[in-house]
Amino acid sequence: MFVAPKSAWRQALAAESRAAADAGHAVSVIAEESPEWDATPIDPRVQVRWTGSSRISAPEPKATALFLRKIPLGALRVVGRGPLRGPADGLSRWWRRTVLGPLKRRRWPETKRLREAHRRTAVAAAVAEAEFDWLVLHEPQAVELGVDWLPRLLDERPELVTTFSFEPRAEAARGR
Repeated sequence: MFVAPKSAWRQALAAESRAAADAGHAVSVIAEESPEWDATPIDPRVQVRWTGSSRISAPEPKATALFLRKIPLGALRVVGRGPLRGPADGLSRWWRRTVLGPLKRRRWPETKRLREAHRRTAVAAAVAEAEFDWLVLHEPQAVELGVDWLPRLLDERPELVTTFSFEPRAEAARGR
């Protein structure tokens, strides 16, 4: 099982999971879904479970959404359909930059906290459900997320191999 909660090293993850599948392991990956995965496809033999934390964001208050986003931008969109298209587009860009930008930046710490909590529970649930004999903590973030459940898992299953990357075992290389 490969744990890559932020999917930062997609090419390495794809190559190592393919090598593990070639070595005869049943491979599963816990990763963050991203459009960049289209450029780095994962082997079809690999079972993938997406955490889905990138779709989570801090909620915007309804009054803010209505009075600062929908009504002004909707009015500018209507005005921009006519001969005032250029000035309306400029005013829309200005509104997004000066009014909506700071609001979004203020919500960003809460969004990061919500994503981290979701990522932590998704990875812990996936590890708890799966049956595996090798755990690859593919990114430094995987170790950080494993602080809660990894020591307990290693105590319960002392035969579990835990590494930072897939490497063929020395016993297999010697033909044992």
